[in-house]
Amino acid sequence: MIKFFRQIRYRLMNENKTSRYLKYAIGEILLVMIGILLALQVNNWNEQRKLRQQELDALVEVRSDLVNTMWDIDNNLTKMTDWLESAWKIKRLINTSDEFPDSLGSDLVNVTLDEFLYPSSKAYTALKSAGFKLIKNEDIQRRLDRLYARNYPRLQMSTSIEPDIQTYFSDYVKNNFQAVSQDTLYNSGRKAEDLSGRELFQTGHHHQSLHYAPNDYAQFKKDTEFQILLENTINWRMMKILRYRGARTNTDETIDLIEKYISGKIKLSQTRNLAYLLDYENGIDHILDIIQKGDTDDQGYNISEAAINSLGYRLIRGDRPMDALKILKLNTEIYPNAFNTFDSYGEILLVTGDTANAIKAYEKSLELNPENENAKKVLLELK
Repeated sequence: MIKFFRQIRYRLMNENKTSRYLKYAIGEILLVMIGILLALQVNNWNEQRKLRQQELDALVEVRSDLVNTMWDIDNNLTKMTDWLESAWKIKRLINTSDEFPDSLGSDLVNVTLDEFLYPSSKAYTALKSAGFKLIKNEDIQRRLDRLYARNYPRLQMSTSIEPDIQTYFSDYVKNNFQAVSQDTLYNSGRKAEDLSGRELFQTGHHHQSLHYAPNDYAQFKKDTEFQILLENTINWRMMKILRYRGARTNTDETIDLIEKYISGKIKLSQTRNLAYLLDYENGIDHILDIIQKGDTDDQGYNISEAAINSLGYRLIRGDRPMDALKILKLNTEIYPNAFNTFDSYGEILLVTGDTANAIKAYEKSLELNPENENAKKVLLELK
C-alpha cells in the first residue's frame, strides 16, 4: 500500500502537476491522521473494556468478602441475643428463687461469654491501596468506607467501644463459680480420634457441655459485685446487639447495591443466606419467590436443598411453624428426589398437627431412601 502511494507521488511530481500533488499530499496526511485517531479510539475502547472488567472482578471479590462477613455478623448476633436472654433469666432468678436450678447453669456460662467480628477485608484493602480508582460508583465507595472504617471496627476486639465481657467476668468466675461438666465422653473409655464429628460438635459447640454453679448461692443472691457486673454486661450486650444490627443492615444494603450495579454483566455465585431476608417485611414471600426463581445469572442466594432445609429449621426454632411449613413444603417441590426434604417436611407437619400428611411425607422419604432410620422410627410410632 505504501509503495502504491509512493508511485502516485512520483508520477505527479514528474508530470509537474504541483497543485494536484499538494492536494494529494494533504489528503494522504488526513488519511494517516484519521487512521491514527481510529487506532487510538480502538485502543481506548479496549482499555475501557479492560478497566470495566477489572471493576466487575473487584466488585465480585468485595461482594464475596461482604457475604462472608455477613455470616459472621449473623452468627454473632444470634449468640449476643441468646446471651442477653440468659442475663435476664439470671437477673429474674436472683429476685425470685431461693434455690439455684441446675437448668440455669448454662445461662451462667452464657452471661460470661463474648464474641467479636472478624470481617473479610482483603478485597477492600486492595481497592483502598489503589485509591478506589477501579470503582466508579461513588455510593458503593462511601458505603464500603462506612462499613470498614466505622461499623466493623466497633465490633472487633482491638477497636471495640464496649469491653470484652469474657475478660471482664474472668476473675469473678474463678473466685465464685464451680464448673459442672455435662460431657460424658471423657469417661466413656473411647479415644478422642474415634469420636465422630457430630459428637465433637454436640459436646463442644457453644459451651453446651459446661455449666456454672455458684459456690454459695445464698451469698451469690446478695452479692453486689455480681449485680454490678451483670448490669454492666446487660447494658454492653444491648449496645453490641444494636451495633451488630446496624452493621448487618448496612452490609446487606451494600451487597444489594453491588449486585444491582453488576446485574446482567457477570454471573453471581449463590453465596447469600436466605435467612437475612427474614427481618424484612414480607420476608417469607420474598424468600419463596427467590427459591421459585431458581438459579439465574443475577441470583445471589444459596437455594440449595440444605440451605432451604436449614432455613426451615431456623423458623421452627423461632416459633414460626406456619412459615417453616411453607418453606419445607416448597423444598420437596424443588427437590422431589431428595429423601431428606420429605423427612423434614414430615417433621413440621407433625409440629402443626397434620399427622395424616406427615405419615405420607415420611413414607415418601422412606421410598426414596429405604435406609432412612428416622423415617422408620417415626412411622412405627405413628402407626
